[in-house]
Amino acid sequence: MGINDRDNHIDEERPLGDADPVSSYNDRDEETAAEITADDFRATDVDDDDDVHVGGAAVGWIALALSLVSFFWLPVILGAAGIIVGFVARGRDAHTLGNIAIAAGAISVLLALFVRPFV
Repeated sequence: MGINDRDNHIDEERPLGDADPVSSYNDRDEETAAEITADDFRATDVDDDDDVHVGGAAVGWIALALSLVSFFWLPVILGAAGIIVGFVARGRDAHTLGNIAIAAGAISVLLALFVRPFV
């Protein structure tokens, strides 16, 4: 028996269950983890945050006040602040107050830049 014959030779003395530990591990290498999808995952909305948040309506009223004051004093600065805080209010579910503050702030800035210089 030559060197090459020994590698290809089937060992009849060893039973079929006694395989080489390295090759048997590779033969059993399989995925055993379960997959999870978005439909399987049901998270409950738990608010563990103990910080005090200002409600959306309060932010909306602040945005509206900034936008209305901008018609009379510092229109570009307060108008821009009213627009920004208006978007924050919309993000906190005060859509109507946020939209009105955004529109009023934009009108104030546009009047200050394009109408008031010519009057």
